[in-house]
This record gives sequence, C-alpha cells and structure tokens, in this order.
Amino acid sequence: MRIGTNPNIHKEIDILQKSHRVIIPVYIPNFEGYFKDSLNVFKVCIESLLLTINTDTVISVISNASCDEVNQYIFNLKKEKKIDRAIFNEENVGKMNAIIAEARASFEDIITFSDADVFFDKNWLSNTFNIFNNFPKAGLVSMNPMPGSYGFAASTIFSNIFVLKKEKTSELCSFSDLENFHKSIGRDKKLTEQLYNKNIAYLKSNNVNALIGAGHFCCTIKRTLTLNYVPKEKSNKAASGGSETKYLDIPLDISHQWRLSSTKAYIWHMGNTLEKELYLEKLESLKSFKEKNFNFHGLMHDNSYLFSKFIPYKLKLKLVSFIKKQFLK
Repeated sequence: MRIGTNPNIHKEIDILQKSHRVIIPVYIPNFEGYFKDSLNVFKVCIESLLLTINTDTVISVISNASCDEVNQYIFNLKKEKKIDRAIFNEENVGKMNAIIAEARASFEDIITFSDADVFFDKNWLSNTFNIFNNFPKAGLVSMNPMPGSYGFAASTIFSNIFVLKKEKTSELCSFSDLENFHKSIGRDKKLTEQLYNKNIAYLKSNNVNALIGAGHFCCTIKRTLTLNYVPKEKSNKAASGGSETKYLDIPLDISHQWRLSSTKAYIWHMGNTLEKELYLEKLESLKSFKEKNFNFHGLMHDNSYLFSKFIPYKLKLKLVSFIKKQFLK
C-alpha cells in the first residue's frame, strides 16, 4: 500500500541542456588473442577524449558483454563522474543496436559515434564544429581525412554539382596522416601513394575546406534528422558486417545531408595493439591543452534541396556516378 504523497509528483526539474554527446560501445570479452591489448587501447581512448572536450560534451560508454575488469573500469569512470552514462549489456547486442538505442535515448542533437580504439587529438571538437557551422547541410562529419571516398555521398555531390572543387590530394592532405590511417587498418603504403596523386572533390566555404566523403569509425551526426530515416528493426550484426550501411550511411544520404571529412587528421585509429611510446607521448602533449568553451546550440541546418529531393535515390546514384567520371578526369 502507499502511505503519503510522493514529494516529486509536482516538482519541476531543470534538465541540463548540453548539445553534444559522445557514444562509445566497447566489446572486450577477455584478454586473449585479438583482445590481448584492447583494455590498454580503450583506456588511452578515454583519456584522450577527456583531455580534448569542453563542458558542453557528455559521454556514454556502452559495455557489450565485456569482461569484469573492463566493466569495473567503466563503472569507476561513472563513479568518478568522468562520464555521464555507463550502460552494461549482459549480452553483446551488436555495435549498431547499442549506439542507435543510446542515440534515441539522448537529448543532445549532435552525436559523436566512436569506436573504442580512437585517439582524440587537439582541436578535433572545434574543427568538427567549424565544418558543421560552415556547411549547414552537413549531416555527418569526420575528423579523419577520407579523400576520394564517395560511397554514400550522392546527396553531397549532387547538391554541389555546380560548385564542386577539384584538386590533387597532395595539395589538401598530409601524406603521413593518410599513411598512418592506412597502416592502422593493415593497408599497404602503395594505397597511400596512389591516393596522394589523385584528383579529388572537395568543398570550400569561408576559407574552410572539407573533403567529400567520410568514414564512420569516429564520426559526428545530426541526431534528429538522421534517426528519422534509420530502420526500426534491430541489426543482426555483432560488429560491422554492412550494418553501418543500413543504419547510418543510407539514412544520411536519403535525408539529403552532406557527408564531409576534414583535410587534416584530428583523430587517430589505434587498432587493437597499442603503440605505447607513440600514444603515451601524444597523451602527455594533451595535458597542457584546453578546448575552448562553445556549444552546438543554434547550429543552422539548411533544408533547401532545390530539385534534388524530387529525384529518386537510385537515379541519383547513377547520375552521381556519371558526374564523378566526368569531373574527376
């Protein structure tokens, strides 16, 4: 039975109005084989993030059935108020299910999805803001340069058909930035050399350059508009397996948002084995860094798409394929 009246029934609450949330899913079931060094990598990821954000950013960490030691580390982060939310799933529900559910449960409209093996460098946050601020149609922004990566960027290319700029990768990007990323995913240096001399498409606004195309191992999205196009059914993939295509790439493209990346690397993919000397030195350099105080409230989103939204998506893909062949000769 109930005795008395709950004192909170008519109490008004003041919800903190942050504008940006970082969501990191982590799956480390043990410390064997592939996962031998994963906790060390994850700790560096978290430390670098905490050193490079401002007070407007909150953090969610999702344990997808990780082992007890990893869960204890996450619990301590929450206990020490270093992160805003700690979610512990008894079963591995999969990367996309975890991050989409958390994004839907969040108030913040700017969401950064990050893998647990990302190193966040100085100014990644302010440069993310700069691209969103200078390109109001941007819907996904990454701080890892992806020159010539036009997959699921049809809306970006089609919307800019008359203002696309062309330049060699070498004029916009650093060879070492590209090489470091390719090395981290096990690709040969030849790939970097080939890409470095290719013509690529990019955009420019108010002296800010942005490459067309972006990856999603760490990317920032506009939550509300993107989630309107995300399928309601669950993903049946544990990690990638094409799930990003269905739950992130296609929803972004069909909602007419632009997919952009920075010309310089402000995040680094560490992989599953920590290059200890390199990243501990980088961590040390972050200790004197302090990000400026700003927020993403009031960011404009340009919803004017002229005739683009009246063209069927499959037809748009074919037209963009033709545009790329002609423009990037």
